[in-house]
Amino acid sequence: MDTWTEKLKDNPIDWLLKSNPWTKYKTCTDLLGLKESETIEAKIELVNDKNIISLVQETKDWLTVSATRNNDPKITYFKLKALAEFGLRYTDLELQKTVDKASVHMIENMFGVRGQTPERPKKGEKYEKNDLTADVWHISPCNSPLITTALLELGVKNELVENSIEELKNKWTSNEGWFCHFFFVESQFKKLQIGCPIAGLQALEIFSKIPELKESEYSKFAFEPMKFHKNYGKTLYYFGRSKKFWTLKYPFVWYNALYLADVLTRFKFLKNEPVVKELVDWIIDSQDTNGRFKPTSIFMEYKEWDFSNKKESSPWITFLCCRILKQYFS
Repeated sequence: MDTWTEKLKDNPIDWLLKSNPWTKYKTCTDLLGLKESETIEAKIELVNDKNIISLVQETKDWLTVSATRNNDPKITYFKLKALAEFGLRYTDLELQKTVDKASVHMIENMFGVRGQTPERPKKGEKYEKNDLTADVWHISPCNSPLITTALLELGVKNELVENSIEELKNKWTSNEGWFCHFFFVESQFKKLQIGCPIAGLQALEIFSKIPELKESEYSKFAFEPMKFHKNYGKTLYYFGRSKKFWTLKYPFVWYNALYLADVLTRFKFLKNEPVVKELVDWIIDSQDTNGRFKPTSIFMEYKEWDFSNKKESSPWITFLCCRILKQYFS
């Protein structure tokens, strides 16, 4: 098999090492495989960066209001997950305070999020908006696992995290998996009897971080909704494969090709799956003549970050694409 660098038109490593602190640090650890003792200076630069410090401060307001949509980049757990992906640990920059807040609301051994579970409006009743600040919490397959993922990546090891992983295993013992069964998707689920793609993706992201679960039956069941979605060829539970899906966009707030590629290429049992090969080919075809990658869509919430400038190559997006190729061709 070819090496991942042979798939690039030029090697961007030197450029990545001269870029922003988060890209530089993760290039050292994930692409070059340097030990912690060899990345001390890069880590110091990371935790002293003003964007990083600002994002840490924003996580301290942990879910003070209920989200009105699940793909809002302002939601705190997306910010915490991004910090973890940049290389921070719970011992950095007082992140322990956020970790403590994230761990307070446990429901059925899963991390809860603020808000009420959607219910079908009763016929003839007037719709009333929910109180977004109400002290009401629930768990869901497309947000609770994000908290587990963030805590794992931050290096948190405690009974709460371990219990959430065990419970997630229990919810993925078939290809139906952990499915919300909300009224607005119930009819399609009854027809197709397949789980939710993003719920499966988020479960896979957790399983990929645990050696004994990485190539397990739980992972194989969690992949089934994504496999079905490709073969289905059209929208599945509001998740499509149109232009919005094929986008180089970060953070991984919702279901898109870059997020899928980053997770699915971590698994050996998926190497020959058509959907994974399709994603890898798309990554290869998206590079410029310098082996770099530009964002094709952005979140204005992150306008100060390199991955929110569509006019220039993004070091972070380039790093992610390089890591995807390394995962797949290793």
